[in-house]
Amino acid sequence: MDSSNDKQTNPGETLPFTEIVHIIEKLIDSLPMLKSKPSLEHHPILESKPSLEHHPIPQSEPSLEAKAIITATTTSGNSSPKAATKSEGNNSSEGRKEDGKIDYILEKIQNNLNQIKESFIQLQKLEESELAKQLKNCLSNLKTLLESEEKKTTGNNNAPLFSDINKKLMKLKYQIPSLRKLSWTSPTAQSQTRGGSTVGGSVQELPKLHKSESLKDGSFYKEIEDIFVRLEDKEKFFLSCFAVLTEHAVVKRRLLTYWGLGEGFLSESNSETDEETPEKIVDKILEKLQEMGFIEPAMRKRKQEVRSYKMDPLVRSAMIMICKKKKSDGDSNGNAVEYSALANKAFLVKREEKSLVGESPSQEGEDQSQILDPEKLVTLFNVNEHSPDTQLNILAKKKSKDVKVVHWLSKMKSFQVLYLGRWQKSAGYHIEVKDTAFLKGLKSMGELKFLSLQGISRIKELPRSIGMLKKLVVLDLKDCYNLEELSEDISSLTKLRYLDISNCYLLGKMPKQLSALSELQVLKGFIIGDPQRKNLGTLQDLKGLKKLKKLTIIATRNDFPTPEDLVAFLELKALQKLTIAWGVQPKTAEDPEKTRKSSKHGKATESSVQILKLDELEKLDLQCFPYSTPTWLKPGDLPMLEKLYIRGGNFTTLEKGTWNVKALRLKYLSGMKTNWRELKELFPGLDYLERVKCPGITLCPCDENGVWQNPKT
Repeated sequence: MDSSNDKQTNPGETLPFTEIVHIIEKLIDSLPMLKSKPSLEHHPILESKPSLEHHPIPQSEPSLEAKAIITATTTSGNSSPKAATKSEGNNSSEGRKEDGKIDYILEKIQNNLNQIKESFIQLQKLEESELAKQLKNCLSNLKTLLESEEKKTTGNNNAPLFSDINKKLMKLKYQIPSLRKLSWTSPTAQSQTRGGSTVGGSVQELPKLHKSESLKDGSFYKEIEDIFVRLEDKEKFFLSCFAVLTEHAVVKRRLLTYWGLGEGFLSESNSETDEETPEKIVDKILEKLQEMGFIEPAMRKRKQEVRSYKMDPLVRSAMIMICKKKKSDGDSNGNAVEYSALANKAFLVKREEKSLVGESPSQEGEDQSQILDPEKLVTLFNVNEHSPDTQLNILAKKKSKDVKVVHWLSKMKSFQVLYLGRWQKSAGYHIEVKDTAFLKGLKSMGELKFLSLQGISRIKELPRSIGMLKKLVVLDLKDCYNLEELSEDISSLTKLRYLDISNCYLLGKMPKQLSALSELQVLKGFIIGDPQRKNLGTLQDLKGLKKLKKLTIIATRNDFPTPEDLVAFLELKALQKLTIAWGVQPKTAEDPEKTRKSSKHGKATESSVQILKLDELEKLDLQCFPYSTPTWLKPGDLPMLEKLYIRGGNFTTLEKGTWNVKALRLKYLSGMKTNWRELKELFPGLDYLERVKCPGITLCPCDENGVWQNPKT
């Protein structure tokens, strides 16, 4: 590299980003010329003026080993050409070995320069962004305000202005990516493996780096740990959840919320303000962790909201090593820090992956019988075991062959989270138990807050002892396809807030005392049946749920909702999200008498309530509606409704009027006929439209995925 034409720079002078990137590129281009050279002393890159030390470019400090190698190499370079030739003749193998070391060091230097280059390019983009302009304006306003205050001789009366500027600065601060985030999310950083070498494949092909000490010694790990130790306990906890699950796992926001509630990281306060709900708190934490580069959203096509996240394998490897730390290890700066995110927890992993079975990933290869103390455990989580009951039996018999799993589980009196079911997004992930006797061990778990049996086959009923779990907050029975009965004892769970019995198709009975669950906020899968079949539920059974915010109903009769049902809805004053799925469709060709009776749906008994009136309802989802028009659905009676989803069935038209809906989803509506102009008249404030397989809905400006979004939002 010829530096004679380079601009001379005085020490301390600040270079623009473009010039720094240009210098780095020249250095990177020159490095290959140095490879396999016996001496570095007289190479032009080391004689260039001005030297790199006068440029304000961040430089990576070489390791002690690298310093030693460079010193030895430059010293040997002082020998004469004859001596060098003689030495090479006598020690050719040693020379080749020394050249290999130099090539290795040069490759590391090249990698570091590439990372620095990527960071400066990102910073340059930030400098030219709209965010930088907003920040400059905000700082200018602050400067003007401060100057005016300095001239005053009286007290400060501009507190509201300072407060407004502070709010804007806080908002801008969280939008600025940290330099550490830039360093580990750059393409160069993601291609690194142990020893600084690179691979041609993607990050998905990396080995299990959490088993390698070379990762722990690198700057990448130290950067993550340095940020991690400054996080709040809640944030550390959620990061540990990603670490213990499988690589590339897509983790639902709902799982993290339930898990946080179970272990006490989220408050169970009765606050009515939306900003303090567990869901809102989790959203804020996940957004912050995403901004810091720890996790990224797992977006699905046609999804407006981020509901799932995943963690990069490199970050996950570092997180596993952090979670494995003991207090005596300390952090990278020598501070005594205890990472207790995995303490007193056990994880069920399928037996061919025994390296991760047991109390945590830190117990790789150890005998789990010596680790698991049932009296101290607070969490047992099924990572990917398809037969959890079998694994529990094995663990119970580790110390004594005579110990039964029920007796072993009965010792777990400190349990807060028992997650034996499926957490994976795919419903095809099969979990099955041979025997449900282990469920009898639940009766001793008086501290249990979160119980999940989601997706487990062959569970026909829950034991009556379920009513003894007085502190239970979350009961997840979703996709328990063989569940036939839900015990009346469930009404004893007075602290229950979340109950999910979705897709339990064989349930033939609904508990009549659900109104006793006064704290219940989410109920999914409630079955509405024929009033003559008294074993199924009615909306009257829910009249005591004054805090219910989210309700999913499975209607097995076509006349739902009747006027009596609409009266019952009036009792659910806190309801914000409502889903109704009709499970029985009328035949295409009905006899005239049945059709006549059907047409009266929602219009009988003039003195009764004829409409769905819910003042707080924000989202309404109607699935497989059996008639053409829901006459009980009128825009003026749902003033807060912003999301309206209609999928499948015989639905064709909505009641005329002006809707406040901002997001509209229409799917599989073969009989609905309308156009873009008519939709805009019904929904003047529409910001989002999704149309899927609705051939009669025409002239909509949707993209290839059937989505239109208001460009102003």
